[in-house]
Amino acid sequence: MANRTIRVTLAPGHVVSLASDAPDIGSLVKTIVEIREEFDPAHVRVNSNFEGFDEKSFQEVVVEAANDFINAMQLDKDAYDKALEELKAGAQA
Repeated sequence: MANRTIRVTLAPGHVVSLASDAPDIGSLVKTIVEIREEFDPAHVRVNSNFEGFDEKSFQEVVVEAANDFINAMQLDKDAYDKALEELKAGAQA
């Protein structure tokens, strides 16, 4: 049985290849983190080398997951920034 590959283009020049039998989700997450400031769902493309794979549905899942992950990172950063400001204000008082 040949290895089936799913290529996910997250942004121009940022492509992650996932093997269907053992997908490297870590590479996908790492790339999302790298491009989080420039992520545009319109640039996401999914291509596979096997018939029957629903590229459109997988693309929708990738876009939704990437958006959720990026939003969660922003909320964490906002909470961190707020806590840091409160610490600085407390230290000056």
